[in-house]
Amino acid sequence: MQKLPQHVETHKTRVNRVCDFIAIGLFVAVIFYTLIQWKQLPEQVPIHFNALGEVNNYGSKWVLLLVPMISVGLLALLEFFERHPEWHNYPSRLNEMNAPRFYQSSQELLNRVKNLSILLMAYIQWEIVRVGLGHSNAMSQWIFGGLLALMVIVMIMGVVQQKKIN
Repeated sequence: MQKLPQHVETHKTRVNRVCDFIAIGLFVAVIFYTLIQWKQLPEQVPIHFNALGEVNNYGSKWVLLLVPMISVGLLALLEFFERHPEWHNYPSRLNEMNAPRFYQSSQELLNRVKNLSILLMAYIQWEIVRVGLGHSNAMSQWIFGGLLALMVIVMIMGVVQQKKIN
């Protein structure tokens, strides 16, 4: 097997850029929603939900600043790795001929996981604010579970797609 290049120039597809725009746009909208509602929020807001979506722990509303900080860190880390698909873990059958397909497939998979992660964090933030304001009494287990299930499905599809690469 030949030595593969250390860095490979890759470009995001239009679909990847649209997914980025939607996820980051919704995330920013939720942050603005949080800031707009800040004065109306009680000093104690939900910080944990059980499997049924019910609040089972409260904390300071300042925790609402932690979720965006974690999200931005996660976004930056996953974006960095998305731009460097040559660093991802590949099967031993990777070679000069199939590397571009592996890199593109891996980059697209990471893009989907990144954007679903940001959407999940935005959803959690939104629900914390809504429940804190009394607009709801629980997080929707269907939406939360649906986002998690979608992430698992995307990962399985990505693995299956890479298994088809010769």
